[in-house]
Amino acid sequence: MSGVAELPTPAWQVRDFHESDINKVVSVYEDTRGLVDSAPLNLIDLVTSLRSGEPAVVAVAHQEVIGFAVADLRGDRAILVGLRIHTRWRGKGIGSQLLRAFEDRVLHLGVRRVEALLGPGQVGEEALLNRGFNATRGLTLFAKDEPLAPTEVGILDAWGGELVDESAWDAIAGMQELKGIIEERVVRPILEDDLARHFGLRVPATVMLFGPPGTGKTSFARAIAGRLGWPFIELLPSKLAGTASGLAAELGRALAELSRLEHVVAFIDEFDEISASRDARPDTQGVVNELLKAIPHFRSQPGRLLACATNSIECIDPAVIRPGRFDLVIPVGPPDAEARLAMWSAAVDNENGRGLELDALVEATTGFTPADLLLASQHAAFVGFRRTATGAIPQPLSTHDYLDAIASTRPSLDERALASFQADAELHQRV
Repeated sequence: MSGVAELPTPAWQVRDFHESDINKVVSVYEDTRGLVDSAPLNLIDLVTSLRSGEPAVVAVAHQEVIGFAVADLRGDRAILVGLRIHTRWRGKGIGSQLLRAFEDRVLHLGVRRVEALLGPGQVGEEALLNRGFNATRGLTLFAKDEPLAPTEVGILDAWGGELVDESAWDAIAGMQELKGIIEERVVRPILEDDLARHFGLRVPATVMLFGPPGTGKTSFARAIAGRLGWPFIELLPSKLAGTASGLAAELGRALAELSRLEHVVAFIDEFDEISASRDARPDTQGVVNELLKAIPHFRSQPGRLLACATNSIECIDPAVIRPGRFDLVIPVGPPDAEARLAMWSAAVDNENGRGLELDALVEATTGFTPADLLLASQHAAFVGFRRTATGAIPQPLSTHDYLDAIASTRPSLDERALASFQADAELHQRV
């Protein structure tokens, strides 16, 4: 778990177009036909594209199509010929989600560039800009080069990878000090690698995140990938160990294959389980030896970042964690008061947030991890649900409700665990 703000599930979803959707798509077309803010779209062209199997996705609410995106494929280019959203459903972020699903669809068809021609202010302009398309003003030709070649899509799929939206970085509530460190020491040198090298700054290729369980290490790793615009692949030791070749060989093969990607953030959680000190656990010798060979090879090529996470950094073999193998070692601790305030603000919705004494909730959750805080907020939400479901008049949750929920939530960390983390941070931090 992490400090990522939990957003309510939208009343709509985006999926691939089905043949049975065609009449509903036409209905959306009819609803938007003639509107000055909609790009011109010929109904015959639209139906022809849909019936010929051109890539298309739809937004659906209550089994009704409320929006669609459809394109024509031309080699490794996809021309977006239609992007429409029902008038009643505009302004809800549907356009951006349609485009996100559409890009994922065409990536798997070998597309490297997506284009759309719109007039100024037409529906889809904001969504295209939000998705990173570049506009050529005058014609307003929106174009975006997709981040993966067809062969790379196959590697990404084979290892269960994903393209993380950049919003994952902004979705981490609070944690501004830690986000600042990661932005300055990890993200910016990678994005401005020419400038970094000009001053002799080593662009980070390996990062270790350490801290207690539930502090958001995995979410930070995913958010870094989103911030960089790179694919994110989590290598699960339990899955690698289940192969015929065994954990050590499969881990080496995975890192070698991921090195074929132009850019990638490879992530390994619970790193101490596979790289524990060989003196304390001789059974890890094979995996540690493989890591000592594979990490230098992986980090020797630009455009790749190996991010690992551990709850017990002191258990990792010193040869693996030393400078030269891991560039940065960053502690991820429980959120401070400022971060907890941001998390509480995100955890309560607008209706239930009115009149709450957030400062009291912040003080009551000192030492809570983001996961603890989210659990406490859910305890309070259930109290309101149960109270109303049993016949009470609906009313917003009170500060007292939340404080009771906090009191019933056992924190993941006690004073001894916090003191141990602080000692580890002073000893191992390298930023």
